[in-house]
Parts: sequence; structure tokens; C-alpha cells
Amino acid sequence: MQLQFTKDPLSDAVGADFQNLNKFSEQQFSSLTEILFQFLLEPKETERFLRQVNEFAGENGMSAGPLRNLVKSMLLVPHGALKKSLTAVQVKEDLLTLGLNEDKALHFSNQWSVHYPVLSRLAIGQTLMVNQLVDMEWKFGVTVGTSEIQKLGNIFLQLKLVIRKGNTTENVYMELTLPQFYNFLHEMERAKASMECFS
Repeated sequence: MQLQFTKDPLSDAVGADFQNLNKFSEQQFSSLTEILFQFLLEPKETERFLRQVNEFAGENGMSAGPLRNLVKSMLLVPHGALKKSLTAVQVKEDLLTLGLNEDKALHFSNQWSVHYPVLSRLAIGQTLMVNQLVDMEWKFGVTVGTSEIQKLGNIFLQLKLVIRKGNTTENVYMELTLPQFYNFLHEMERAKASMECFS
């Protein structure tokens, strides 16, 4: 499963933005990626994020407006990847499809791999704060075939959350590795303990 960027003016603009990222030096791209992931981990810090983007533009002799548009395009990838529970390999493939060069796509996907467990937990937390969890189903599995040898035999968990949004319900699907699941379980136990403390 990958993000699907269909041929429309928006996807053309996003593709152009990613091709423009190829003009950045490795250091510039690394710094911009760090700013982006810091914002994803602390989404309420919008003012700090915009200030950092403006400072980055100034330090690197760029116009702030076009850089902000480019960063908006960059944010589409992790937001979409979170919704689809994409792996680092799938994120890298999407970035290559969008026109980003191999080294930069690898760097971004490595950062995705590092930050995915926390980002996933934040996304679940936001979903549960806004919507009511009605039901949850899970299945354990073991990877028996993959293009990555080190992934063979890995245990994973597939979750199906049924969320109430107003008068309707929506299914939200996720796939977690065993360590991510234990991290998720720990956070749910902490949330339960907090709720019991206030009830």
C-alpha cells in the first residue's frame, strides 16, 4: 500500500516541490527535515515552526514564501503515510516517485523510521481525544516473506479501531511491530490509570 499521487495540478506542484528539494545541499535538506519532524512531534508549536522555517530561509538566502509552500508539500508525505501506516521503505518509494533523489529519499525515510512510533501514538491520541473509541479488533502475524531479509520472522500486530464521529462510525486500520505494540499498550495503560485517578 502506498500513497497515490494522481495526475492533477496539485500533484504536479508537489512533484515540482520535491524536485526542487534536489537542489538543496545534503546539510540543508537534513536541517529542513529536522525542522519538519520536530514540528510533527510537537504540532501545537506552529509559531516556532514558522519562525524556524523563516530563519532557515534567511540563513540560506531563500525566499520565505516559496520555502513555506515547499514545506507544506513535504508535510503531505508524513501525514499521508500515517493515515496509511506506511513503512520506511514505502515512504522512500513514494519520495522517489515524487522525484526526490535517492540520498535525500533515504535520509527522509530513515527519519520516518525513527519517529514513526511516536508519530503513530500521537495520531492515535488525537483520534481518541476527538472521537469515541467504540470497538477494537487485533490480529497478530509473522512475516514469512519480504524483499528485506532482516524482516523475515518479525512479529506484527494489525489493529482495527472503530471510531464514532458524530452519528457515524469509521474504521481506522493500523499495523504495528511488536515493540510499537508494547509501547502503545503501555500508553493505553497510562491513559487508563489517569482516567481512573480522575473518576
